Amino acid sequence: MDGTNKLIQDLKNWMLEPKGTDPFHPSYGSILDGGVQEDGSYSASTIGNMLTSEDLMMIEGEIRRILRAYQRQQLDRLSRESVSYGRGKNTLSIGEILLSVNNVNVWQIGDTAIVEIHITTGSGNLVTFNQPLTR
Repeated sequence: MDGTNKLIQDLKNWMLEPKGTDPFHPSYGSILDGGVQEDGSYSASTIGNMLTSEDLMMIEGEIRRILRAYQRQQLDRLSRESVSYGRGKNTLSIGEILLSVNNVNVWQIGDTAIVEIHITTGSGNLVTFNQPLTR
């Protein structure tokens, strides 16, 4: 898988992996379905329950944190690779690069939170994808 499809797959993996479960990458993942906070405390999941407006805002904030972290990871990788491989050379395809986050929407249907993400890739493609969050 490559390009935009790989980007979407990577972002969905970050959303669905509980943060703090990978000992080699403790900041990878999210607290959407429970996970370890930055201060080391455990955050319980609210997914599968009736969500309050505060819960929906927390989900949106966590999605935006993930997207920023993913962009930082990509920038670090591009920077390292420009030193290793020479200026302008890297292992990311232009379609894999998260250029900007245009919008994040979250709503609930029954016991499922739906996350809708609008992004722009490095190739200039506007991409929208949804991720249901359920137990």
